[in-house]
Amino acid sequence: MGDFRDKLRAVIDGKGETHIERKRHRMVFLATVGTALLLIVFVMMLCIGPTAILDPIDALSNLFSAIGKDGSAMTDKEVMVFSSRFPRAVAAIAVGLGLSIAGTSYQAVIRNPLVDPYIMGVSSGAGTFAIAVIAFNFTFFGLISSHSIYLIAIAAIIGGLLAFGLTMVLAHRADATTNAYVLSGVVIGLVFGAVQTLMIVFSGNKVSDVLLWLFGSFANITWDKALFILIPVIVMSVLLFRYAKELNLILLGENQARQMGLDVKKFNAIVLVLASVMTAFCVAFCGIIGFVGLVVPHLCRMLFGGDHRLVLPASLALGGVLMMLADLVARMIIPGTELPVGAITTMIGVPVFAYLLIKRGKIYNG
Repeated sequence: MGDFRDKLRAVIDGKGETHIERKRHRMVFLATVGTALLLIVFVMMLCIGPTAILDPIDALSNLFSAIGKDGSAMTDKEVMVFSSRFPRAVAAIAVGLGLSIAGTSYQAVIRNPLVDPYIMGVSSGAGTFAIAVIAFNFTFFGLISSHSIYLIAIAAIIGGLLAFGLTMVLAHRADATTNAYVLSGVVIGLVFGAVQTLMIVFSGNKVSDVLLWLFGSFANITWDKALFILIPVIVMSVLLFRYAKELNLILLGENQARQMGLDVKKFNAIVLVLASVMTAFCVAFCGIIGFVGLVVPHLCRMLFGGDHRLVLPASLALGGVLMMLADLVARMIIPGTELPVGAITTMIGVPVFAYLLIKRGKIYNG
């Protein structure tokens, strides 16, 4: 394994003798290989499905034909590719890159490599409110129509941001230290998790729907839902990309970051808010999908070093690829049955994370 890793790093770094030349080669490698992988797996998402497997040319021709018809008078194949597989692929990319970038941001600000986007309690809060809608038809006291396709999504976002707000309040009362953020997120998550458990017990015949949402799925994604996830995630990802240099400063320590003129507490709050809002949008329609935001940033640092000008775009590409592959496995591994994609990402993530946890002292460099 060590020889393979060394050879891979040699390919990524190229023949550059200086640090700047190696960085430049890494950027070119990332842009080329990352884009190619995203396109390849994206086409696989269009070609492969439980109802039919198409060749790439057939899938792309049906896609472009459906786009040209503007959604009207489409054939069965065009409907399958354009209205079912295409939005599902878009949603998977958006969720994968969103959770990965959020995870990278959390790990940098909190300076703890073992946290993921849910450490701030976002997932527990989102899950609690989503369960309230699914199992008990909670409509925020009649403010939202019970027939709205956005009801569960809005509830999940509100619940996630409420949990995050409580975490921030608790952490700042404890002087906003690194440990305070982690422990506050754990405490708030446990509280919402306990409420979730009680609600599941009383959910009756809705328990299967509740569990499906909690474990994550792209089964019910439509174009409206895919765009509802994609647009906010892209906007917030661009904003976080602009903070790549500041994230590098944070890793040097708060004192050095302050000496360089960075308002650390304000910066930390901005990044955590952006990452938490993005996480809330990612789980809005697809449910809770674990380990992507935890494992992907580690893999990116292993391959490209600790510079966030490389780690953030690498997380974007690798997160999107991993999520699309997980969705393919979830709907194809057992014919006629769609597995929760969150269970697939966990099965992939646990052994990878265990390896990184044991070996990370030997494989990380900047």
